[in-house]
Amino acid sequence: MALLLPLSWVQAESPSLEVGDEHWMAYLQAHTAEEVSAILGRAESLLDSADGYPSQTPIALILHGDETWAFLKSNYSTNRALVDQAARLEAYNVIDVQVCETWMRDNDVSADQLPPFVSTVPYGPDVERELEAQGYDHF
Repeated sequence: MALLLPLSWVQAESPSLEVGDEHWMAYLQAHTAEEVSAILGRAESLLDSADGYPSQTPIALILHGDETWAFLKSNYSTNRALVDQAARLEAYNVIDVQVCETWMRDNDVSADQLPPFVSTVPYGPDVERELEAQGYDHF
């Protein structure tokens, strides 16, 4: 579950949230909190346009770069809006946030430093390739 999204796509038309739609994966190119915020904004527009609660497979969001720092509990006061938005979208099954354990190990970050809605994967790029092989399209 990755953020596979060129910055030029930020203004692109968002996909609809209807049953049977493709599975979506976001792609982070710049690996910044601002890029994550733009993607969450697009995802939020999907929630706002849905009739009722979304029933699609959530957009896969795999963090494996510097954008992950924004999600650490120690940085919550600085990134409150971003983390709260991600938590809300996760709660409504719009996104699925996962962090790369390899990145965590390389940066001395433990799972207890992440918010409870964030899960981990062994190696983010491998998960991204697996999702692409399963037919996930870029969001």
